[in-house]
Amino acid sequence: MSKFVLSFVFFLASIFSFAQSKKAKVDTLPAPMPLTFATYWGPVGTGNALAAQISAIAPAAILVKDNAGKLYTVNAFRINYKFKSTYRDDESGQTKSMNDLRVGDFNNTANLSQVWAESIKDNVKAGDTILFNQVLFRNVKGKLQLAPVLKIVVR
Repeated sequence: MSKFVLSFVFFLASIFSFAQSKKAKVDTLPAPMPLTFATYWGPVGTGNALAAQISAIAPAAILVKDNAGKLYTVNAFRINYKFKSTYRDDESGQTKSMNDLRVGDFNNTANLSQVWAESIKDNVKAGDTILFNQVLFRNVKGKLQLAPVLKIVVR
């Protein structure tokens, strides 16, 4: 029995000594920052922009950048252009306004067509909203990926 008690005491002492041993510090590399993406129309990102600025960039390409500043090729996108239009009511003779929405899908390109670019350039005004969504680009691995929505409010 004394051998059993003695071995039990040594067993507890060894567990305690291993538990108290100091661990060597290991240098670890910081985890790489995950890639985040942003969509731009030329130099303009999500937010507000002046009508003159939108007129100037109308023919510009849609761009996708990551947080490291790398540019990616855009393959397709959709534009939603919301604006106020006015018309003259034939019955009352009054000029009335209404919200209008034009949508266009573009495949195998990063640019608006010439017709779209000219239309925006000629008609953009304060209060319009331009939304680029369903922006597809090729990521680092060469696979198609959706980019974040780009929403521009013209002021």
